[in-house]
Amino acid sequence: MSIKKIRKVILLNSEVSIDEIINKAVKEAIREYDKEKMVERKDKRFHNTRLLLKHYNDLKNHIKNAIDDINQIRDESDYLDILDDVDELYILSIKRSKTKTLIMLSHIDMALEMLKNKQEKLCSSEKYLALEKYYKDEKSYEDVAEELNCSVITAKRWVKEMTNELSIFLFGIEGIKFDMI
Repeated sequence: MSIKKIRKVILLNSEVSIDEIINKAVKEAIREYDKEKMVERKDKRFHNTRLLLKHYNDLKNHIKNAIDDINQIRDESDYLDILDDVDELYILSIKRSKTKTLIMLSHIDMALEMLKNKQEKLCSSEKYLALEKYYKDEKSYEDVAEELNCSVITAKRWVKEMTNELSIFLFGIEGIKFDMI
């Protein structure tokens, strides 16, 4: 074989190996990118679950107190004032907001009940109680720890653990973190 042919073969072999290296690097970069996105989505779900729990009582009050029907107004002067200030579109918006909130709260209540039942079956209802006392009863971690006879760190850990589990009940498969990817 001539030197030119040897150079061509080496060059072709080098190009193939460079292409293989590039392909492997691209695949690895995509895999890492997908992992980062999965972690971001998981963090977002955890954040959203915490936000829903943090405002749980406010949302309950919104449903109780939102005036979306003329029959809910007791004083006729209030009725006239409201009619001057709002139009039909605004009232419809209040009704929609109240309905969406009611649906979401029903979903949260169902998920909380499922979580409570699961913890009772596992004989670890104190974890669920920590979550309930912290978010629903709006108690500090110190108060939760005192009531449940545990350390503050344990109370925080339980609340975080239950919030993660609640994410799964609220968001389904989207609430699960896949370590396989």
